[in-house]
Amino acid sequence: MTQDDLASRSGIDSSNIRAYESGRAMPSIHTLLRIAVAMRTPIDYFLTDLTLEMFPANASDGRRRTA
Repeated sequence: MTQDDLASRSGIDSSNIRAYESGRAMPSIHTLLRIAVAMRTPIDYFLTDLTLEMFPANASDGRRRTA
């Protein structure tokens, strides 16, 4: 499936699909679910093996950190 096919099937703009695939943007859970449905793939396929360390919080993002 091409990026344009995925964009058409999911209703997500193709420029966003390219940004997600290249790592320039992070899809929301809602968007990720739309992609999974369009690909006929369980959403957990995209979430397997993820860890919190893969997504460090920036000091400037305003979220409180725990020790």
